[in-house]
Amino acid sequence: MALRLALWQGAGVPDDLDETIAETARVAALAADRGADLLVFPEGFLTGYYIPDLAPGDLPNVDAALEKVARIAATEGVTLVMGSHIETPEGLRNAAVAFSADGAEIGRYHKRALFGSWEKTTFRAGNKALRFKCRGFHVGVAICYDVEFPELIRAEAEADVDLVVVPTALMAPHDRIARQVVPVRAMENQIFLGYANRSGQEHNLDFVGLSSICGPFGEALAMADGEPQLVLADLDRNAIPEARAEACYIKDLLTSSDIPHTETAPHGRVPFYPAIPDFGVGIT
Repeated sequence: MALRLALWQGAGVPDDLDETIAETARVAALAADRGADLLVFPEGFLTGYYIPDLAPGDLPNVDAALEKVARIAATEGVTLVMGSHIETPEGLRNAAVAFSADGAEIGRYHKRALFGSWEKTTFRAGNKALRFKCRGFHVGVAICYDVEFPELIRAEAEADVDLVVVPTALMAPHDRIARQVVPVRAMENQIFLGYANRSGQEHNLDFVGLSSICGPFGEALAMADGEPQLVLADLDRNAIPEARAEACYIKDLLTSSDIPHTETAPHGRVPFYPAIPDFGVGIT
């Protein structure tokens, strides 16, 4: 079972939702022409990532823009994950919004690990997972700083996720995250990981690019440099059981016979992390 994953490394047009939607349509058409099943945009692509003094009420047209993104997904027949800041009744969220290939909204993931003082004072952190099906793959979502926490990605693997997609806004001088942490997260969980970063500059931030698609052995299936580009790789789901055949990091740490317990996960080990609700809607 195979899935062609596409990541867009680039940025939207600052302060211009219409032009950013036009760029989204251009990239989606390019990805569809290249045979992509799933297309992932970076963190904050739709709205911009770093918006100083962002406050509730400052994003009045984002929901309408997301409806246009849904139509783009349907037009091109590609499942799409869009990074965008959004408003909710609880406050502003740093989100990734997923759409099926027929344009239906699958769900909205809210970044759980907020980075730095600006994010922490601007956004409300999320506390739920988003998981969905695409071409037989079980897909989970994280955003940027989330991937730096082993617990969050392990929870996805324990939920039988095959691929985690990560809209990202990684800036200098933190390129070590893209080079070192991302492949380790794929390897230690023996899953696929797609890390879609921004490129270029925004205010005083320099984004490093280095978007990548990593396989369950930690190998780079595709990796970008620092320039805007479409990153593509074909993922073979059979690679996951192959990676886990001799040593499985999900099952081998603890088994049901190692320690007494009252609650057992489906694979026979005690879960290390609290269960996270799955509110994604499956698609094929």
